[in-house]
Amino acid sequence: MKCINAHTYEKLGFDVILAYIQQKAMSREAKEACMHIAPSSDTALLLPELKKVREYKQLLEYDDAFPEAVFMGMSQVVEKLQIAGNWLSAEELFRLLNWLRHLQNARAYFQARKEAYPLLYEMLHAGSLENRLADRISNILDERGNIRDNASPELARIRKEMVVKSAEIRKLMSRVLRHAQQNNWSVEKEVAIRNGRMVIPVRAEAKGRIPGFVQDVSQSGGTVYIEPSESLAINNRLRELEIREHNEVIRILTAITAEIRPHLPQIAAFSELITQLDLIRAKALLAVELQAELPLIEAEGEVLDLRDAYYPLLQLKARQTKAEVVPLHLKLDKKSRIVLISGPNAGGKSVSMKTVGLLQLMLQAGMLVPVNEGSVFRIFDGLFLDIGDEQSIDNDLSTYTSRLYQMRLMGDQMNQRSLFLIDEFGSGTDPKLGGAIAEAFLERFLRQGAYGVITTHYGNLKDFAEVTPGIMNAAMQFDTQELKPTYFLMPGIPGRSYAFEMARRVGVHPSILRRARKKAGSGEMEVEQLLRKLEQKTTELNHLLKENQQKSRQLKELVGQNEALKQELEQNKKQIMREAKAEARALIQQSNKLIEQTIREIKEKQAEKKATQKLRQKLKAAMPLPEPVEESVRPEAQQASVKVLPGEVKPGDWVKWKNSDNYGRLVEIQGKKRGLVEMGEVRLTARLDQLQKIEPPASSSRKQIPATHLPFVQAQFELDVMGKRVEEALPEVDKLLDQAMLGGLKWVKILHGKGSGVLRDAIRKHLKDFPFVAGVEDAPIEQGGAGWTIVELKA
Repeated sequence: MKCINAHTYEKLGFDVILAYIQQKAMSREAKEACMHIAPSSDTALLLPELKKVREYKQLLEYDDAFPEAVFMGMSQVVEKLQIAGNWLSAEELFRLLNWLRHLQNARAYFQARKEAYPLLYEMLHAGSLENRLADRISNILDERGNIRDNASPELARIRKEMVVKSAEIRKLMSRVLRHAQQNNWSVEKEVAIRNGRMVIPVRAEAKGRIPGFVQDVSQSGGTVYIEPSESLAINNRLRELEIREHNEVIRILTAITAEIRPHLPQIAAFSELITQLDLIRAKALLAVELQAELPLIEAEGEVLDLRDAYYPLLQLKARQTKAEVVPLHLKLDKKSRIVLISGPNAGGKSVSMKTVGLLQLMLQAGMLVPVNEGSVFRIFDGLFLDIGDEQSIDNDLSTYTSRLYQMRLMGDQMNQRSLFLIDEFGSGTDPKLGGAIAEAFLERFLRQGAYGVITTHYGNLKDFAEVTPGIMNAAMQFDTQELKPTYFLMPGIPGRSYAFEMARRVGVHPSILRRARKKAGSGEMEVEQLLRKLEQKTTELNHLLKENQQKSRQLKELVGQNEALKQELEQNKKQIMREAKAEARALIQQSNKLIEQTIREIKEKQAEKKATQKLRQKLKAAMPLPEPVEESVRPEAQQASVKVLPGEVKPGDWVKWKNSDNYGRLVEIQGKKRGLVEMGEVRLTARLDQLQKIEPPASSSRKQIPATHLPFVQAQFELDVMGKRVEEALPEVDKLLDQAMLGGLKWVKILHGKGSGVLRDAIRKHLKDFPFVAGVEDAPIEQGGAGWTIVELKA
């Protein structure tokens, strides 16, 4: 799409839209691609892109969350694979492994929903990727991304010997350290690591007491770190093994990279597809924010019909300020290709014009637009703009001269597939001469067949529009009672300047106003009077039309609510049936076991009458028949219900999950999108847009929610409490363990530091009270030693 003005994006606000999309994109690659989004006139590419954005918008609004972890970006890995002989590091290999798994999840997500999102399904299933590739990498890497010991026989042998030697040297160093402590040569409790070697921290004045090599000295000079002579051979052997281990790891990574490289074309292709999907997601998020729709597009049509169209920048701002934005209704067709908007200053003329331009740019850039879905758009090859001051000091052009230059370019380049926007047409020079030149240009634009929106105050242009086919007048409505604009566009009538009304509002003396009316002439004042009456009639008709539209929207909302309720009831019915079947299966299995056991006992007792009767009574007690339910006492009538309240949720509110009976109290809001919900003794992290405010339930109806039915819990692997007091740290440890268990983690790490050991001892003592804690231990020395506690959790 051609734009004659270099500042078109900025003047219409398209640059702000691009920045918003860039903010919503997740990967670095998608963020970079956002700034290269440009409007296109190629409908073969544009229409599928718009439909994909619409599908993703529906996904965001109505479906389960998409596995967005796939949007991590793989361009750096792809670039590295493209260099022959290069190898991926363990970290890069682990990133690729996770991406492949997330890609499989993403493909499976759309596989299960290919009827609902056919284009997105087709997009991610356009090619194939070797599934065994992830399995091959997982044979090399463990769940933390480290090279497995069994990645090769040689690596297994090296690491086995390293374990033996490490145990030997730890035993030796512990003995030397105890000896140093007993003789008051060292006050430290642990062996240290300096220059990759185990050393004994010794007081400076006692450094000669332990034969060995000084590896380091503390900044104060009070502590010397000595490598004992008797550990030198073992340390050297460990160092040698470390080098051999490093070389073997490089060999393994080089080999696995060579196995991956033949799959580079598929990896690169899917990486590009995921970047495109990330962009589609960002556009869909903007569409949700703007409540945007996909209008009807007639690429070769002759109609541009905007219904309930909103200026996107005002709408984004209004969501923050809660201000009301007035929609635009405007139709351009073969009979009225150009609309001439007039009216008072600050009445909304420029915003109406920018709305047309920005929505057209967005649509042709593959974005949904905030209009009624019944709107009709056509595709333009060029957008020509003349808005604001284009004065150029460098080219020695005044404001008016610059605008004449823009008019000349438009006249030279526009055709029937062009859209032009001109603000304050003809202004900047003598009104009579400027109006005449503007009228001449307008005649040429008409002959070219271009579509356009023009704002003006010139009466000769309004008169020209009234008598010329192809041009339509339109007025910005003005509230004469309140003396303020309503920002509502009224097609078909020329606008008034409301100069006398505005002058009276600001307190101009009546005598001056009388003198001005006399100078304006009776004819001019009669025209103003006729226009005012025409505007009043038009306002009344528009008011009736608005009421009918509002009633139509309300009816549509009721129908939608009815459909949603029907769908929810159907889902609940299916869930109840599934639960009932599962309960029935469990009851049958339990009953069969009990019957078999009873029969076996009867046979063992050789059918003794008393024993048989006793066993039958026991069986009857264990399997009571259900009592009939009275018609007036249905189970659903006894279930506790909650009432959903309007408004946003805030800390202290009782809330429930949408489409769920689970509820609790919102304790705090974390960031902009999540909150912490307390459900009995469990606290959960939940998305705020999934919560609804409800009336506080009666205490007797509160129910414990099994962990297996709890909503999403955001679990973390590590916790940093270093520097905190014991009473501050323990609640955070509790929260970490609760979330870890609910999240299905197998282990967590707690950073408490070494210090005096008080915090570490308190935490470890506290951990003994948790039945699901399988064990605790120090982290390896190279990973922080006793400054960390690794907590192993039971499955």
